[in-house]
Amino acid sequence: MTFPLPLTPFEEYMLRDGTPSHPMEFFFRLSFDGPLDRGSLAVAAAEACRRHPLLACRIAVPPGRTPRFECTGKPVGVAGLAAAAGGLPAIPALAPDRGPLVRLCTVPRSDGGDDLLAQFHHAGCDGLGALAFLGDLCAILDATLACGRTRSEAPDPGSLRRRGRYGLDSWKLLRALPAQSRGLEGVWKFMRHRPVRLGPERATAGIEGAHRLQWADLAFGEDEARGLRNAALAAGVSLNELAAAALLEALCDACPGPAFGRARSVVRLSIPMNMRRPADRRLPAANVVSMVFLDRGPEEVARGGLERSLHEEMHLIKTLGLGMTFLFTLAVARHLPGGIGRFVADRSTAATALFTNLGRVFSRTGVGPKRNGPLRVGPRRLVAVDTLAPLRRGTALAVAATEYAGTLRFTLRSDPAVLDVEATNAVRDAFARRLAGRAAAVPAPDTPAVMEACA
Repeated sequence: MTFPLPLTPFEEYMLRDGTPSHPMEFFFRLSFDGPLDRGSLAVAAAEACRRHPLLACRIAVPPGRTPRFECTGKPVGVAGLAAAAGGLPAIPALAPDRGPLVRLCTVPRSDGGDDLLAQFHHAGCDGLGALAFLGDLCAILDATLACGRTRSEAPDPGSLRRRGRYGLDSWKLLRALPAQSRGLEGVWKFMRHRPVRLGPERATAGIEGAHRLQWADLAFGEDEARGLRNAALAAGVSLNELAAAALLEALCDACPGPAFGRARSVVRLSIPMNMRRPADRRLPAANVVSMVFLDRGPEEVARGGLERSLHEEMHLIKTLGLGMTFLFTLAVARHLPGGIGRFVADRSTAATALFTNLGRVFSRTGVGPKRNGPLRVGPRRLVAVDTLAPLRRGTALAVAATEYAGTLRFTLRSDPAVLDVEATNAVRDAFARRLAGRAAAVPAPDTPAVMEACA
C-alpha cells in the first residue's frame, strides 16, 4: 500500500462532520479480569497498526483538494488513565491532522481488573473495522506474552484502494441507478421531516476537544437473549428490528411533549449499514458502511405493528440496494460548490438517536472464544465488551449492541450536555421494559438466530 491515499466521500464526511465539542469518534471498552502489561500492549499495538495502516495515518487537507491519508511513523499511544468517581476522566480528542487515528488507554477497576479503552476517529474506520484491528491486537498480544507467533490471518493492505467502490464497476453502477429513484423518496422524507431532540443543550455543554464519556449498560444473559430471538422469530422480524421498535417507543416516551408540537415532527433513528462483501474478508480497518434513517411519528408508534413496518421498510432498502443512496448523495455533494463541508455545515439535529449493532464480536480472532466462551489473552480473560458509538451534535443518544461470550449487551452512550445520568438511565430502563415485555409474551421454542451486524 502506497500513500498518500485520498479519502472516500464517506470518510471525508466523517472528518468534516465533527465539531470541537463533539469529535466524530467512538470507543470500545474491553474489560479484562486482571491487569494488562502496557509495554507488551504497545508492542502489539505497533504490529496491529502495520496490519491496519489507515489507523497509523494522519489526514492532510490541502486547500481545494480532496483530503488524503498520509503516513506519520508515529507509534500508537498507549496511556494509563486513573479511574474517576462516577466513571472515566475527560479523554482528549484525537488530532486527525497529526495522527494516529487510534489511541489505547488502560484504566484500572476496583475489582483488580483492567479496562482497555480503544478510541477511534471515524474517518479512519467504522465499527467493524475497529473490531478487526482489536481482534488482531488481542491475537498479537497473546502471542507476544507467549513468545510465539499469532495464528490470525493477516489482512491485505492492497485491498484498501477498493474500499470506496463497494463492488460496483461501471456496469453494476448503471444497473443500480434506476433503483435509486426510490431512494430519492427517502431523501425527500429526510429533508421534509423534523427529527425531535431528547432535550435542550444546557449552557454547561461540553469540553472543547475532549470527551466526557457517559453511558448506561443493558445486558441479557443467554436465556434472556434466547427469549428475545424467539420473540423476533414469532413476529417474523429480525432481532435488530425488534430492538429498533422497542427503542423508538422508549424515545417517544423520553422526548419532551412540546417537541412534537411542530408539523412533521418525528423520532428518527440513524442506522449504520454494513456494505462489506465476501471479497472484503481480508480488508484492513476501513470505512465500508453507509447510513439509513428510520422516521416514525408518535401516532405511528402508538398505532402498533411497529416491528412489521420497520421490517418492511428495511426489506425494501435491502432489496433495492438503497443503502447506496447516502453514499451516492455524498459523492454528488463532493462535486458541488462547497463540497461535503457545505453539506455538513448545518449543525441542526440529523437524528434523534443512533442505533448500531456489531453482531457477535471476536469470534474469528486467532485466540477467539468458543461459541459462548470468553477470549483469553495470555493469562487474562476478556470478560465483557462495550461499544460507545459516536455522538453528533444534536443527536444526544447512541445505542450499540454487541454479542460476546453468551451475553447480548446494549450500551447507551449519551451526551452529558443534553442528558444527565438519571435521564440516561431512564431511557435505558424504558428500553429494557419494552424488550422484556416482548420476550415474555412469546413462549416459543428455541430456534437459532443471530443479530445482523451493521457497523
